[in-house]
Amino acid sequence: MQPNMTEACTFLPLDGTLAVQATRAMPPLPDALEAEVEAIWAQARAARPGLFNGRVFTAENITPSGITGHWTEFRRVFAQMRAPALFGVLGLRPLAVVGVLRTPGGVLLGQRAHDAIYQPGRWQTCPAGSVESRGGEERVDLAAQILAEAEEELGLPPASVAAGAALVAVEHPRTHILDIALALETRLHLPEILTLWQNRANREYATLDVLPPDGMAAAVDDERLTEQTRLFLRHAR
Repeated sequence: MQPNMTEACTFLPLDGTLAVQATRAMPPLPDALEAEVEAIWAQARAARPGLFNGRVFTAENITPSGITGHWTEFRRVFAQMRAPALFGVLGLRPLAVVGVLRTPGGVLLGQRAHDAIYQPGRWQTCPAGSVESRGGEERVDLAAQILAEAEEELGLPPASVAAGAALVAVEHPRTHILDIALALETRLHLPEILTLWQNRANREYATLDVLPPDGMAAAVDDERLTEQTRLFLRHAR
């Protein structure tokens, strides 16, 4: 990855037909590192018993047309997020998908819950979520991942959302989360989306709103939005 630099993030424009593939198994950890990861995870689980140690994808080689890596445990990713210095030994770049969802009124934004582990209270394009194993697949279907997130986080049935091109990859410097922005489109208006969100979705977001086309230029400098979101909007205009 030969990224461009912003004040806090690195980004790489994508060619739209991005392929993501697991090319090796999860490596074992040295005993001391395993013990450190497990201690961080056990402490977090004691405070939040609902935390689940699923499998998430971590990127190793990144180009505009392809990403390769492996499936890893969420507890390893979580430990690196809590102790960023662990990146030096774990080297995890957990992959996430983020939708830039165009509605008839503009791009959908969600305000992250105030108790969220990551970037609480900030506004972002949505839906968004970690790339999780839904089988044991070697090849990752990003469209299926983002449509699943749209149903879980917004309550939108897959048939109501069309997934398009991969736009840009953005890496956060502290967590090394690698967000892949995907173009999405729906014919649903905000009131319809709000009804589905209130009745069917989880509570990933505190509230939803739409950014109208005439607000896009100002939004790319709005610090209420996550840095990643501002980059996504620049590439979606």
